[in-house]
Amino acid sequence: MPGSPACFILIFLLCQLTEPAASGTLKKLVGALGGSVTFPLTHSVNQIDSIVWILNTTILVTIQPKMADRQDNIIVIQNHNKKRVNFPHGNYSLKLSKLNKSDSGTYRVEIYSSSLQGPFIQEYELHVYENYSRGKFNKYALFHGTNTQKDGKTPPTAHITRYTKAICI
Repeated sequence: MPGSPACFILIFLLCQLTEPAASGTLKKLVGALGGSVTFPLTHSVNQIDSIVWILNTTILVTIQPKMADRQDNIIVIQNHNKKRVNFPHGNYSLKLSKLNKSDSGTYRVEIYSSSLQGPFIQEYELHVYENYSRGKFNKYALFHGTNTQKDGKTPPTAHITRYTKAICI
């Protein structure tokens, strides 16, 4: 019967079997404008068929890992990213260099394996902040000046900003 409790339980169990295997929490990362960031990839998938790295809804890279008769097949989708993408640690952790503001966003890696019901998924949130050596600042910077004026404000000068550090939360 379509309205029976047993039918709803069966549908619920089938939905649970088809959900992707997610690693849990969203990992937050920060990077400096012009710098680089590595998205650490830790998984327990033994037989990897393919890996897809995605920024928001745009595919960045697809990877077919090496097999006995061939090397890794890494396809970087957009030409302007070819020199910025690297996998230095041998475990397919993505390193993105020459960061710009448009690199900020949600990154997702999907690992597909014939041994899994669905893909293993890990998500990251990247915020790219500006370098502050020229007096530029926003909500991610904390300025400390030793020569504070009476009103409690010190204009950021080259001398002060040279010794500041950005604190990102």
